[in-house]
Amino acid sequence: MKKIIFPTDFSPAAANAFRYAAELAKAVDAQLDVLNVYNLPVIDATNLPAGYVEQMLEEKQVLVKEKLEAFVAEQKDAPIGELMPVYGVFIPEEIRDIVRSGDYDLVVMGTRGEHNAMEKALGSITTFTMMNAGCPVLAIPDGATWQDIDYVAFATDFLPHEQQAVAQLMDFAKKVSAEVYFVHVETKPNLGTMQDYVTLSNYPYKFTDFAIVNSPTVQEGIDNFIKEKHIDLLALYIPKRRLWERLFHSSFTKKMAFHAKTPLLVFHE
Repeated sequence: MKKIIFPTDFSPAAANAFRYAAELAKAVDAQLDVLNVYNLPVIDATNLPAGYVEQMLEEKQVLVKEKLEAFVAEQKDAPIGELMPVYGVFIPEEIRDIVRSGDYDLVVMGTRGEHNAMEKALGSITTFTMMNAGCPVLAIPDGATWQDIDYVAFATDFLPHEQQAVAQLMDFAKKVSAEVYFVHVETKPNLGTMQDYVTLSNYPYKFTDFAIVNSPTVQEGIDNFIKEKHIDLLALYIPKRRLWERLFHSSFTKKMAFHAKTPLLVFHE
């Protein structure tokens, strides 16, 4: 892992997540770039002097650059790379395009519970990035603090198409010296045998432990597993699916991101 990008809106939740990102970047010896996508208020430019909008953009860029410098100043020993004030009208799409064009290995973002309109906007940006970034995304819940990542849980269906995600997860776990637990939540009343869900001899990766948890909901089952095993980070895989399946999985991922107190690492196909 060489490059991490951290999009920020300068909120307290983002500041908290940045402290986590800075420690993680040090732990994996990666460059940490910090991004803010800004825009201008909607104005009627019809009667404005020539060049006024350009002047406003230049002034806003300088202001945002100064805010970025102040934002990262607390983490004096963090491996800060580029500070990126970027103008854009559609913030989620700008973040996606910058991540894809910058050859990043990981996106780290802050999340917070959706209690008002501003937080719902942040939620849509975080979720959009999770689904479209083109690289793994680590969402840090508001209030989560950095600690050594000793135990990682991967929520799985034990299917072969997870191989790429698992390979990436194993590489990440190796860099932070973490043990990986695989967990499958079964919501049917009658839990079948383990052989109904996974043939271990055909699964290509080693893991510390696996568990099949019976629970009324997937979210509740994962929550209980996290508490029981003292999990420091939860990982999920989002496959390419038909539209209704994507919407369902997106909804579940969003619930986990905004409900849990555990950082959530999302992989894509």
